[in-house]
Amino acid sequence: MQLTNNELLPLMIQSLIQKYGLLLTSAQTAEVLGISTRTLDERRKNCVDCPEYIEGQGKKGFMFPVQNIVAYQLKKAQQSVKTLF
Repeated sequence: MQLTNNELLPLMIQSLIQKYGLLLTSAQTAEVLGISTRTLDERRKNCVDCPEYIEGQGKKGFMFPVQNIVAYQLKKAQQSVKTLF
């Protein structure tokens, strides 16, 4: 069964909102993306290959909206190469 991006987008957003809420911290975003927080922070500082974020006030640091993370994941999935064995 193949899902299109239009079907996949609301499913991914809903599942992330149920688990984390509307805004994710750097640690939660790194967990979702399967990378380390250090890698995420380095990418964010260099403005390279990173989901859009919101600068928080005070101790919150950087917050990543769920829809930006899902859009980033879908964009990366489209850029990947499918290999057949």
